[in-house]
Amino acid sequence: MVIGQYQGKDTQGLYVYDLGAKKITRKLFHHDLYDAGNLIFSADGKTVIGVNYVADTPQRELFGEYKTPLDLLQKQYPDYTIDFVDRSKDGNVMLANVSDAYDPGMLMTVNTRTNTISRITGLRPQLKSKDLGMVISVKYAARDGANIPAYVTLPPGVTQTHQIKNLPFIILPHGGPYARKSKRFDYFAQFFASRGYGVLQMNFRGSIGYGKAFEKAGQTNWVLMQEDVEDSTKWLIDKGYADAGNICIAGWSYGGYAALMGAIKNPNLYQCAVSMAGVTDLKAMERHMKNYRFGRTSARTLFLDGFKDKDDIKENSPIKRASEITIPVFLAHADNDQRVHFSQYKRMKKALKKSPAKMTFMAFKNDDHFLSNQANRQKFFIGLDKFLAENLGESATLP
Repeated sequence: MVIGQYQGKDTQGLYVYDLGAKKITRKLFHHDLYDAGNLIFSADGKTVIGVNYVADTPQRELFGEYKTPLDLLQKQYPDYTIDFVDRSKDGNVMLANVSDAYDPGMLMTVNTRTNTISRITGLRPQLKSKDLGMVISVKYAARDGANIPAYVTLPPGVTQTHQIKNLPFIILPHGGPYARKSKRFDYFAQFFASRGYGVLQMNFRGSIGYGKAFEKAGQTNWVLMQEDVEDSTKWLIDKGYADAGNICIAGWSYGGYAALMGAIKNPNLYQCAVSMAGVTDLKAMERHMKNYRFGRTSARTLFLDGFKDKDDIKENSPIKRASEITIPVFLAHADNDQRVHFSQYKRMKKALKKSPAKMTFMAFKNDDHFLSNQANRQKFFIGLDKFLAENLGESATLP
């Protein structure tokens, strides 16, 4: 059998474990910088032939002289990310998504009998490459010296290094929080870029894929995650990349929580904040999770272990500090959100009435955590566009 093991390293690798001998017999894969991800199986599903992992972009490594149908796509699109979607029941036809950071992608099929590929449809075909911003990989130093990987999406008109100067910026921490960003197409980031803003997405400590020490550092200290986000903003300003008077912090889910905490703790850094489906009350979140099987354990693993005590949890719950917010806030949520309950939005909206700041609220009916309803998603982005125009103004990088 194949198991994930650290074997004295910080990252997780893959090893063959002999059940009869009750010991590991050989190494299949172990990267010094990145954790192993999903396994790759042979066409019949019986043999493990490789592994996926995420570096700057998604990668895969095969354990020998194997070939997969995806190799045909990779050969024709060498700089693209190839994501397996599904395969036919007989295994002869594979469906895959082909995309890169500047291209939302297309659905392709690979016929293993004829070794041919066919394009089914483009994803978001209305988006043209000229309208999408470049994405570059960067690293910045946190206050304790740790290197934090991040990605900058530039406005479409910014194509040269010397142009990255005094740009209006959106700080966009990811959701999860135990997830991560990579250099691939992100519609949220590209929306902001299309409005003339640079976008910084950081993999703060707590993000997965960089080894257990990196992940655990944030998992056991949610304040550290907030500090990594704050330090990314200061880095942009210190480097002269961002206009210190035109920065907004935004996010979805945990990212929305981080945006609200940024507004509370660092009003001098941000001109506005955007929270979509954000957590606002950690204790209420714990109570909600306890209604589900293994909820108590999940709540502790997800966020309770990241705080010292009840006072620390209160100190880091936006709803308890809503009156301190002084910058404009855009707060949005869907009423059928099963991950972050809608009551988090309703109670935060009420609490924000004690704040002197200008507020914009949007609630969506019959929708989920991801705004899966296209009409609602369009309303959200139209509202967000108006909010940014009012609080950051029109970017000089727009054509």
